[in-house]
Amino acid sequence: MAEKFSRWRDPATGVAPFLVPLPAGTDALPPALRLVTVPVAALVAAVRSLFVILLLLAQTVLVEGLLVVFSPLPPVHAALTRACNASIARLVLAVLGVVYITVDTVQLRKTGRSPPTVPFDPRKGDLIIANSSSPLDLLYLAFRYNATFLLPVASSSRIAGWRRVTLLSAILASGQLPQSGTNAESLDEAVKKAAGPVVVFPEATTSNNRALLKFAELAVPAGSKTSPLRTFVLAFKYPAPTLLAPSLAYPIPSPSPLPGLLTHLYTLTSRLTPYTFSVRRLHPSEAPKMSTAPRKQEWDAVADTLAATARLKKVGGLGWVEKSAFLEFRRLKGR
Repeated sequence: MAEKFSRWRDPATGVAPFLVPLPAGTDALPPALRLVTVPVAALVAAVRSLFVILLLLAQTVLVEGLLVVFSPLPPVHAALTRACNASIARLVLAVLGVVYITVDTVQLRKTGRSPPTVPFDPRKGDLIIANSSSPLDLLYLAFRYNATFLLPVASSSRIAGWRRVTLLSAILASGQLPQSGTNAESLDEAVKKAAGPVVVFPEATTSNNRALLKFAELAVPAGSKTSPLRTFVLAFKYPAPTLLAPSLAYPIPSPSPLPGLLTHLYTLTSRLTPYTFSVRRLHPSEAPKMSTAPRKQEWDAVADTLAATARLKKVGGLGWVEKSAFLEFRRLKGR
């Protein structure tokens, strides 16, 4: 199957970043064992999946509904929403089977001296830059940083602006391509209006976590307001799949978001093996300079920094535009 999609394999690295990672081995469970495990797995998946869905609905009702009454009291509202997001998002991860998350703060500059003590603590008015491979990215960011998510708004093959969305909306859009629209905000507007730190995924879609996609090209209108941003860079790394533990990455969405996500949810919840992933945070003293109207040189520097932080190769010729062509080819030619 990989040969059928060889057009979307990066020639420099050999990585095909849009394909679902598969286990290295080809072994399958014996038929007798499958006869026993499949019904049990289906029952376990149904219970766990229902729990995940109910938790996400509860988060939406609480954060986007009941807790809004505390909006006139920003400190109280921020504390309550942070507690709600932290507890529910972490519980969802646990129900999915993520029992442990490794978090490392990394340095890219080798100076021989200890870096200054700067906490990795994004707050309102700050920007988090991250790679995107899975809905689990979103759950972690909500759990750890009470983040506001920005989805890209496309104009032709460029990103014309951003729209702020809830955790549930961001999950439903996971893996999808940027949508066009007229309700886009500038990065400056989104940062100022968000209740907490905002997250931008510069790849504008998900990869299979084997490489960093080409950053989306930004359309920065002439005369845009610009101001410096305090920027935080982090990267998600997911382990390779095995026979018992499927890939946590979600690079290929279905034409309708919900069926594809439910299938991915079933795949994760039907296994009883524990999952883990790692988060690599760049030391804040090494964060690249970024403004609310980033120019190409700033954007390129952020791409280099994120790739180095993640220890992922960049596939410079493959981004969300190429993924759009890949998904269309897959739809026409079959899987």
